[in-house]
Amino acid sequence: MQQNSASWYVQVAGQVYGPYDLSTMHAFIQEGRIVEDSMISTHPANGFDAAGNSEFFRPATPAPVAPIQAQPIRQIQPKPTVFVIMAEINSENAMKFLHAMQKLGTAQRIGDTVWLLKTAISIEDLQQRLSVLLSRQDRLFILDSFNNKPAWHNIGADMDQRIRELWANN
Repeated sequence: MQQNSASWYVQVAGQVYGPYDLSTMHAFIQEGRIVEDSMISTHPANGFDAAGNSEFFRPATPAPVAPIQAQPIRQIQPKPTVFVIMAEINSENAMKFLHAMQKLGTAQRIGDTVWLLKTAISIEDLQQRLSVLLSRQDRLFILDSFNNKPAWHNIGADMDQRIRELWANN
C-alpha cells in the first residue's frame, strides 16, 4: 500500500471514516488513534489492510554503520509506575477497555470511571493501547502519578488547551 495517495480512509468496528489527507493520518498515528492493527485504505471499495503493512509503519532504511564488537545484551527492566485512569466510555467498548487494562498490569477500580493501574509501560504506550479501543463518544485521561505526566484522548479542544496550560505551569 503506497502512502502517496491524497485520500485515506480508516475502518473502525465496520464503520468507514475519511477521507483524510496524509498530514491528518500522521497526526492520528502520533495521537495513537491509528496503530499497526488499524484498518486503512486509499480505496475502500477494494478493501482495507492493516496500517502496519503500510509505509506509515515501515522503518526508514537505516544508514550503514560500522560493525562493532558484540557485547552481552543487558536488558533494562522498566520501573513500574501507578497510573490514574479516568475513562468515560459511552460506547459498547467498555468491556474491551477493561480487559485490555487488566492485561497491562494490576488494575484497581476506585470509582465509576476511575482506575489505578500499576504497570511498567510508558504513558504514551498506555494511551495508544487504550485509546484504540474507544469510539468518538468516549473520553480518556491518564496521569502517570510517579512522573506527573498526563495523556488524554477525545477530551475536546478547549479542555486540551486547559490541561496543557495546567501542566506547563508546573
